[in-house]
Amino acid sequence: MRTLSILLLALALSACGTPAVAPLAPADTPRPPLLQAAANAQRYTVVSERSDIRFVVYRAGRLAALGHNHVIRAAEVRGHIALVPTLSRSSFSLRLPVAQFEVDPVDARRDEGDGFEVQPSKDAMAGTRRNMLGTRVLDAENHPTVNIDAVALHGTLPTLDTTVRLTLRGVSRDVRVPVSVIQNDHELIATADFEIRQTDFGITPMSVFGGALQVADAVKVRMRIVAMRTP
Repeated sequence: MRTLSILLLALALSACGTPAVAPLAPADTPRPPLLQAAANAQRYTVVSERSDIRFVVYRAGRLAALGHNHVIRAAEVRGHIALVPTLSRSSFSLRLPVAQFEVDPVDARRDEGDGFEVQPSKDAMAGTRRNMLGTRVLDAENHPTVNIDAVALHGTLPTLDTTVRLTLRGVSRDVRVPVSVIQNDHELIATADFEIRQTDFGITPMSVFGGALQVADAVKVRMRIVAMRTP
């Protein structure tokens, strides 16, 4: 049996098939606008080469042992953070070019530990990436970025309770995310772990053998953002 290739986010494809696009739920009730920072905010620019955003997708079902868990990493992270003492008036915005997404980097799989020991073949990873960028999944040609924007911030540093608007493949969902922040005079580091569901973005996770082998709906998102203060 061929190796199961699992895609990102809502994004599961395999070497033996592709998922169907699920119908979206009825339109959400009106959502709050994105945060706009105050004019006196301290502004930071994201340092892409020191930042890390990854999406961890898991196998599921009675025959899960035949599949693989996968890690998709955003190789490029663009964005800015604007911070004021009244945190509710702060903001941030991140852009992830999907053409730069990496499938199963060796070091990323090593970081995840148990369940990620077996490295998929180069052919399998190339096929997964090709399908991931195609029209049935991320549709990179029409939706070239994944967007993460601040909707609400509460709490006090170093721990914040935030709501972010995640836009994937043209579909936006608001997600609550706990964020930890380390800050000094010139640098800010923000870390967060949270979970999204593929079906919330209109993708049906791949399933074969009557569901005995499938991709779990839930996807873990891990973020470490490093930003330098803008003069």
